[in-house]
Amino acid sequence: MAKIFLAFYNGIKESDKEYAMPPFFESFIKGLKENGNEIFAIMHPDWQANFDTIPTNLLNEIKNFNPDVIFLFNNSFYNLTPYFDCPIIVYEVDSPLYYKNIENIKSNPARYKFFVSASTSADIIHNEFKVPKKNIIQVPYFTEVKAQNTKNLYNISFIGSKFRGPHKNLYNKFMETAPSEDERKDFLNLISKLEENPFLTEEELFKDVDSEKIKQTFDPYEAVFLLSDYKRINVLSAVANLGLNIWGNKRWAKDAYNNHELILRYHPEPVFSLEDNQFIYNSSKIGINIGHIQAKNGFPWRIFDVMASNACLVTEYHGDFKKYFPKLELPYFSNGWEAREQCKKLLENENYRLDLVHQAQEIVDKNYRFKNILSIIEDYLEINMHDTKEKECRIAKLDQWVNTGKKARNKKLKTLKDKLRYKIWSHYNKILKKKGII
Repeated sequence: MAKIFLAFYNGIKESDKEYAMPPFFESFIKGLKENGNEIFAIMHPDWQANFDTIPTNLLNEIKNFNPDVIFLFNNSFYNLTPYFDCPIIVYEVDSPLYYKNIENIKSNPARYKFFVSASTSADIIHNEFKVPKKNIIQVPYFTEVKAQNTKNLYNISFIGSKFRGPHKNLYNKFMETAPSEDERKDFLNLISKLEENPFLTEEELFKDVDSEKIKQTFDPYEAVFLLSDYKRINVLSAVANLGLNIWGNKRWAKDAYNNHELILRYHPEPVFSLEDNQFIYNSSKIGINIGHIQAKNGFPWRIFDVMASNACLVTEYHGDFKKYFPKLELPYFSNGWEAREQCKKLLENENYRLDLVHQAQEIVDKNYRFKNILSIIEDYLEINMHDTKEKECRIAKLDQWVNTGKKARNKKLKTLKDKLRYKIWSHYNKILKKKGII
């Protein structure tokens, strides 16, 4: 048995359940608890947060808990290295692109251990953050979704976010500068480079760029999100009239991307829990996966959720598939047309679909349940995480100690240019509000 502290960003903001969370975190906490571990978990609502010094009252709360091990998902929490001697695990749930407090890691790389889902992440962490290789281990995702005999209600289901809203994006801002034809070509070239390698730094991207218009408007971080959004819209549009159903954030219904084929196939009811995901996938003939553009080798936890259910997974190919299930030939696609053809084939051939479903279920049941992952964690950390009796499980929100509202968000302005932009924006924002323009 171990005392385990966890911290993570929780993007669920539209549920009437106080501690609603994505199924991966729900299953992770439940699995630790059922194996007799004592849990203290803190969630927070700010995706963009970088954390400064931890408040004393919160630090004392964690010290009183006295953890044996600390899990910080994507490192999205305060720096705890000065205060605790136990292992501190940065547990990857996206990619190194979205780790928080990178400077803390770079200043003391050997103090952390990293559990990464993608093989490529291990190289990035070692090369960019100078973390010793022995401190990095690839830990596959897992699922606790179970196959159930449920009536087929949907041909194709997609559960996932629409990434960007209707606000002005970097493309709009660039075009407002009246760029020349050469500048537009250079801008498009940067987009192509990011599609090929989303992990390029600004220095690598801009090394041959002279245009100040591009340098001032092109944000690689935002561009990656926009490219992922564009890909999702294209693929889902291609399969929409085959019986697509969409669940996710409300941007699917509110954004001005003017695609009635997707907007009118969106289900507005919140879907977050393990139970919700399990029901939808078991009620679907096909579960389609469309990852972020940075997911070249690694893949989202949703892959195993679909594979464990009665839905057949249709997905892009990810390099780590060869490692995790080398003999399973899933219906892969690389564009919208291929996705449509794969879905049509499955919908027209039930025996073929069911054969793939049964193969996937066997692989998950044998290798990718929480019990499998727990054994990997115990062996690596040399910590016993098993007991016959369930212990206390405390789940809390960060705002019990810290104001996490919009006014209190700590969005660091890292450069003088950022600070000046913010001051200028604040000044004109006040003027426009007084005039009633905004």
